[in-house]
Amino acid sequence: MSESQKKSVLIITPHKKGGPWYWGVDLTSELNKTQIFQARHVYSIKEKLLNPFNQHIKLIHTTNPLAFSVSLRPIILTVHGKPHGWFWKLFYHLAYLWVSTITTPSEFLKKSLNFKKAVVIPNAVNWQKFSEANLSDRDFFNILTVTKFWFPEKTRGLFELAQIIFSLAKDFNKRINWRIVGSGPLLENIKQSVGALEKPKNLNVQWFGFDLPEKYFSDSDIFAYFSHEDNMPIAVMEAMASGLPVITNEVGAVNEIIDSQIDGIIALNHQDYHNSLLKLMNHFVLRQTLGRAARQKIKNKFSWEVILPRWIELYNKFLK
Repeated sequence: MSESQKKSVLIITPHKKGGPWYWGVDLTSELNKTQIFQARHVYSIKEKLLNPFNQHIKLIHTTNPLAFSVSLRPIILTVHGKPHGWFWKLFYHLAYLWVSTITTPSEFLKKSLNFKKAVVIPNAVNWQKFSEANLSDRDFFNILTVTKFWFPEKTRGLFELAQIIFSLAKDFNKRINWRIVGSGPLLENIKQSVGALEKPKNLNVQWFGFDLPEKYFSDSDIFAYFSHEDNMPIAVMEAMASGLPVITNEVGAVNEIIDSQIDGIIALNHQDYHNSLLKLMNHFVLRQTLGRAARQKIKNKFSWEVILPRWIELYNKFLK
């Protein structure tokens, strides 16, 4: 099929390089590998305003409820998380009534937003770009956490995770390096809060700010996550793709990603988290078993090879 015959799709995401932005980059890349689609990812305000007038665009796929179309072209709205503030809540619910269709990455978010007609298509991970973590039984231990410090509920979760790790370090006989990757306006506040805790001598806390998580996956032993606000955290899925054993609290749609005790651990409360993390740290074979199962889970259920055909099927409903 020639370039002019391909179906032109416009992918619109926020300009900030967070989960939805990277989702847009990956979706665009995967669509352009096919023989039938030509996708373009736009995120600047100027491009968002100008591109909907491009007559070559056949379909608009957006994460923004304010996106518009001319010539009555179909619009698909994908919602990645709960909107904050009355303004955005209003426009997401108005968009629900007039866009061609709306999608969410999880059943959890679909129910939370009460979008009964929404189509659920999970987030996807390019698992092949993540080399398998080199898990080994050594005389020190690397725990990795990747999160964002933009929302109070995520930051509060990090502080509670700090309390758990500081406590269990007293019952662990190896040196622990807890590496925290993530940035946001609340970062300095949480650094001060964690710094005020009484730190065991065998625990080293390292803050890396904004960085590529994959730089830290290969030599980590466990991926520890804790949040009070989330949907389907990409960081958790990428850690699983790397073959890391993941432990998280029960938040958002993590139980749609992880089968607890099979390809990860979902802790039900603080004591359960403490006990489960300590057990993971003391049992190398368990870490290997969960990590390998996690990587296979992403490959079989959440890879682009599995998820992209679902997007293509949805697009084709409006591009006949």
